[in-house]
Amino acid sequence: MDTNKMIGRMVGILFIIGTVSGILSLVLSTPLFDASDYLTKIAANDTQLVIAALCVLTMGLSLALIPIIAFPVLREQNETLARGYVVFRGALEMVGYFVTVIAWLLLVPVGKEYVKAGGADVSGYQAVGRFCQISDNRYLE
Repeated sequence: MDTNKMIGRMVGILFIIGTVSGILSLVLSTPLFDASDYLTKIAANDTQLVIAALCVLTMGLSLALIPIIAFPVLREQNETLARGYVVFRGALEMVGYFVTVIAWLLLVPVGKEYVKAGGADVSGYQAVGRFCQISDNRYLE
């Protein structure tokens, strides 16, 4: 099989994996983040948020691998742009996904502590929860 054809198929498979993982992460996380009392909902459904975070991590890894796998083909056209693609799409985007996953996983203990606090001063938990929730791009509007 031709090397370029094999690289093209691998890139296509990674795009499909990234897209499916991204959709699954939205399906799993949207009901949690859209709830009016999202910290309580996250505390009750912590496994759902962990699975959504793993889907984001899978999406990030698959999308970060695309420039690395496509580099030999892109280098034939312009090596500088191919290296820039690896750095910006591969490394920097992966850092963004990794930060999102860590923030989402931090919401689990914050939600549990929020529920334990009950009616006491919970504004600190809400602030931390809102900060961790900002990693989700829907809340940057």
